[in-house]
Amino acid sequence: MAKIDGSKKVTGIGKGLTWRSLMAFVFLVFVIQPAIVYNWLVNGLWGFSLASWAIILLWVGLTRLLGSPLSSKEIFVIRLFETTGLTSWAAYIFVTLLQKQYFANSPIATLFGIEHIPSFFAPLGSDAARSMLYRTFFDQAWVLPILTQVCIPIFLSAFANYTLGLLSYRLYVEEEKLEFPFASIDASTMKAFGERDKNKIKVITLAIIAGIIYGFGSTGTFQIIGISLVPRLLVDFTPNIEPLLPGSALPFSTDLLYYIQGFILPIQVTALQLVGTIGLYIFGNNYVTVNNLWPAESPWKPGQGAQFIIPKSQLYFWNSLTIGWGIAVAVIPLLVRYKTVLRAFTSTKEKKSVQSTWFTSRNLFIIFLITAISSVVSTWLLVPGFPLWVLLAFTMGISVVITFLQTNSAGVTYGLSVPYLRETLIYFSGYKNPDIWFVEPGTYLFTGGSGIAQQLKMAQIVGVDTKEYTKAYFLVLALGVIGSGLFVSIFWRIQSIPGWAYPYTISAWPVQAMDFWRWQSWLWTGYLFRENWIVMGFSASTVVYLISDFVFHFPAAGILMLVGMQGIAPMGPWWTLHAFIGSIISKAISKFVGEKLWDSNKGYIMMGILIGDSIISTLAIILSLVARSTWLKPY
Repeated sequence: MAKIDGSKKVTGIGKGLTWRSLMAFVFLVFVIQPAIVYNWLVNGLWGFSLASWAIILLWVGLTRLLGSPLSSKEIFVIRLFETTGLTSWAAYIFVTLLQKQYFANSPIATLFGIEHIPSFFAPLGSDAARSMLYRTFFDQAWVLPILTQVCIPIFLSAFANYTLGLLSYRLYVEEEKLEFPFASIDASTMKAFGERDKNKIKVITLAIIAGIIYGFGSTGTFQIIGISLVPRLLVDFTPNIEPLLPGSALPFSTDLLYYIQGFILPIQVTALQLVGTIGLYIFGNNYVTVNNLWPAESPWKPGQGAQFIIPKSQLYFWNSLTIGWGIAVAVIPLLVRYKTVLRAFTSTKEKKSVQSTWFTSRNLFIIFLITAISSVVSTWLLVPGFPLWVLLAFTMGISVVITFLQTNSAGVTYGLSVPYLRETLIYFSGYKNPDIWFVEPGTYLFTGGSGIAQQLKMAQIVGVDTKEYTKAYFLVLALGVIGSGLFVSIFWRIQSIPGWAYPYTISAWPVQAMDFWRWQSWLWTGYLFRENWIVMGFSASTVVYLISDFVFHFPAAGILMLVGMQGIAPMGPWWTLHAFIGSIISKAISKFVGEKLWDSNKGYIMMGILIGDSIISTLAIILSLVARSTWLKPY
């Protein structure tokens, strides 16, 4: 894989938390976060894509005019605020409190025959009626829900994810020396602006302009005149291949952004991802269909289309297979390369970029162990009947395995997410009492460590040390939670939530409530977790890893195929086809303009186009929110 410029550690550690970055925090908290929360209440959209880059560009311009430009470290800290403070689960957590209050007191709960809902989940009965009447969290009925659904999960997950992230960083960045392509180019872009590298800024600026033009031609014109001059179409070729391969699904997108993400990935990486996609959604789906394995409640029929077939096949078959596959690609390499693992965590050599007395692996393991035990005790106190061994296995075992899996994935390609972890825990525990469903998953499952490891990789590139990162991490997390409580309270005081002023809450929350209550019985049908498919996935993944590592000396093959099996929203698994085409285009361009020139600029071109397009998308969302909010006026 070609080296991304700026991936080496920077010497001369400086400060990222300065008055300029703190002023940016104030702007993000009081201007951007309420817009993001409101956008979710109105449109159901999570965050603004790369919104912090628009703020960074604004701040870079302002500070330069004032004669004191932002440094790379300050830009990193501002960028950190988006992923940790603005678009993380913590930033929306007070909205989910109101959502849970609706779930618990809606007629839908009665419809599903729910007889007992614990008081730690949400205010109930007369307490809920009073809460919804006065619309305030300053009510005794909210004390227990806020404690168990906000304070404890945030506190435990913050420390658990932080320690797991640092440990993952030790293993995959310092020891394995994986490249982390997207994190590296993101940080290199920060570095270019912070060091005011004119050549790199010129390339990024031109790419941003191209992204703005593309975004305006597609999103902008649609927002203004209702017609997209450069349409982002989803073309479904499933009907064309169904006669030959029944059950197969093949969507195709014209969205440029899917293709340029392949620019920074080598062809062998995108090819293996595509192999995983084709293996499941062409040949796998065909096998399931030909052998009549679809459940009676949801049979395959011609003409259903890719957007129906893909999620259906994932739900009934491929989630089980990828669970086994994922466990294998996470655990087997650790066992085979145990010396590397031991070296990463037991080396006496202090690494200046991440370690001090408090950041040794031994201390990190101790902190995680204390946090995990606190997690198990907290969950067990809320649900005393739940099997203790399952909590221990998931909190101390699965959380580590999933974090390593996600970090390894991000190290060689784009990261992946692992769905249905809560459902997996409940199903394999055999515990059918519904009270476990009311415990916030962040209390006992910790899967945010991969994001921490990637942020530490970016910090290494721009020259922010671990102590500075630690301060910034906990500060922006706290600001995100406080901002969530503040602005959700304000929006709630203005109008009821759910309510007509916030359309998403009245259109989507009833559906989500039905899903929440239905899952508690549907889980036990056995469709989601099929033990034979899990074993099959584990076995196949083990074989793929052993062959790829010992024969071809390319141990990442299994995890790349897993990325292709799962995919990235909203295109799902078939984004791998577009990334593969993008990597072929990238290779062709390098032959034309010169490999050295292209390799040193392709990441900046990709990043610039993404930033430019995100600026138009953000402006379109803002205009939409303004238009929606003006009709609330009484005149």
